[in-house]
Amino acid sequence: MGKTGLEAHDKAVRKYLAGYAEEEINLVGEIRAQAPRFAHGLAIPCHAEGKNVEACLASVPKGERGRVLTVLVVNAPAGASETIRDSNALTLERIRLTHGNPRSLSASTLLYPHPAGALLVIDRSTRSPLPPRQGVGLARKIGADLLLALAEDGQLESPWIHCSDADATLPPDYFQQIGGVSTRGTAALLYRFRHVDAGDARQYEAALQYEISLRYYVLGLRFAGSPYAFHSIGSTLAIHAGAYARVRGFPRREAAEDFYLLNKLAKVGKIRNLSGDPLRLSSRSSFRVPFGTGAAVGRLLEAPEPTLETYDSRVFCGLRCWLRVLEGALEDSETRRDLRGRVIDNARRDGSIQGEVLLRALEETGALERAEAALAEPSANRGKRLLDAFDGFRTLKLIHCLRDIGLENLPLREALQQASFIPSIDNVLAAGTRELARGVEALDEAAGDSGA
Repeated sequence: MGKTGLEAHDKAVRKYLAGYAEEEINLVGEIRAQAPRFAHGLAIPCHAEGKNVEACLASVPKGERGRVLTVLVVNAPAGASETIRDSNALTLERIRLTHGNPRSLSASTLLYPHPAGALLVIDRSTRSPLPPRQGVGLARKIGADLLLALAEDGQLESPWIHCSDADATLPPDYFQQIGGVSTRGTAALLYRFRHVDAGDARQYEAALQYEISLRYYVLGLRFAGSPYAFHSIGSTLAIHAGAYARVRGFPRREAAEDFYLLNKLAKVGKIRNLSGDPLRLSSRSSFRVPFGTGAAVGRLLEAPEPTLETYDSRVFCGLRCWLRVLEGALEDSETRRDLRGRVIDNARRDGSIQGEVLLRALEETGALERAEAALAEPSANRGKRLLDAFDGFRTLKLIHCLRDIGLENLPLREALQQASFIPSIDNVLAAGTRELARGVEALDEAAGDSGA
């Protein structure tokens, strides 16, 4: 077995491949027989993408270390509409016309030449469609599992499993950006991103508002001191193979699979930001999944004037108070014995949120009960237990509860103006949405670069 960049005998990788990976890992032998070794691997789900996928595949650059294997999983659930099936069939035909004669690896898998290396197309639409309600999560898992198996087999050099989307275009330095990144202690890397104008002014306006709200949320988490302060965008991921196996891969979900995967990855290693050129993301509307850019844009466009609402900044003040109480409880036995009292005291000193409101939210979401259980552990286990007990999902649940019991959402610009953690933005608040988006992007990336 060749050197793969991950530990070749990692027990977690072997266990995952033996018991949890998708059946497509059985293609490894055929790929080994048909193609030279690859340097980089990229997995892309494709579901009724139309012409977007052509631009995406054309943007895949040559790898810094050598040949790139792009795994495109064309997918649809069983019982999908004729429109979706026809769109996928057209995608498969366009790939054939663009990339020439493929090598057949199985009844549903074709290996095409590609300027950057090779393109492996897995048809889970016309052949063996996906089970209901597993959607993009399973499609991502199929591609990522296969890349993990190739790495373990010595056919893939890089330890990073890249994941993107068929409506994203990649920058020329895409694979170069990971060149100097240490794998030690790092579970995943996040590429920069930016939504682009596709020629529809209202769609672009809506997409920019949604992008600003994403950055505002992460800035709020950083302000609060959350260890889960990072973007969860499936098209921007590079996941360390060993960490991917440890958390048992992508969840089979039809939406938010990126959020839940990163939530698990953050418990086994660092989530780090890259600093090269950004990915260019589509501004289209779509209701194929209930979350994400497409759905948010679609909902905004239903109104005469797209106006997004987002969290009141005081929910992040409440989160900050709570996290400070937890931090103190790790060191102070008195705090551990009286979490409720310390919440009230911290909120009173902060002055930006009522302690009774925060305490109610902590009780209703079960955060207090879980924290007390974690803090009852031996001292060596407390920090890890707290990280697990109050993770990114529980953080979001607390924020939603604070919203629902009184801190209602605000119009986007009002929320930005209110937020103390968004300084030096008054000059662009009155400007157009594009200028505002770039201003918030600069704040987001500066905070991310500083490790905040």
